[in-house]
Amino acid sequence: MVKVKDIMKKSVITVDSNINISDVAKIMTNNRIGSVIVMNKLKPIGIVTDDDIVGLVAHGKNPKKVKVKDLPKTKKQFITATPNEDILKITKRMIKSGVKRIPVMHMGKLVGIVSDKEILLTAPELIDIISEKLKMRVGMVARTDQTISGVCEECESYSDELKNVGGKWLCEDCRN
Repeated sequence: MVKVKDIMKKSVITVDSNINISDVAKIMTNNRIGSVIVMNKLKPIGIVTDDDIVGLVAHGKNPKKVKVKDLPKTKKQFITATPNEDILKITKRMIKSGVKRIPVMHMGKLVGIVSDKEILLTAPELIDIISEKLKMRVGMVARTDQTISGVCEECESYSDELKNVGGKWLCEDCRN
């Protein structure tokens, strides 16, 4: 099976926890990446993603005034991988933890990063596994009486108005 070292990106952009979010966004944009690893000296201590920045702005915070260390802590765990781990094992950990990217550590040093994109490009057969896991997860997280956004399980089109009908998340057209 494919190992993390075979697919990881070896060039990892890192930032200090004292940098402001506006500067992080500029770094991410200039490097065309969706995350940066937060470092304390030579040790990774966290990750800032594009989702974190969007959430901050959505809550009316000024990215120029908020430092990385002041970001609200999320429920997501900061997990790492090793270069010799199997990507199937990493994929399962990513799904369980709800993360899209994992820093890769070797002998206490940051040596790369692996994301869901690299995994899916390398092993497209995992798409079905990930899709099924996500469906199970949505079923656990979303109450059956609420409306969610996602892909309709009947017609496979995206909808912001999915409702649970008989255990399936269906768009308005498929419910009628």
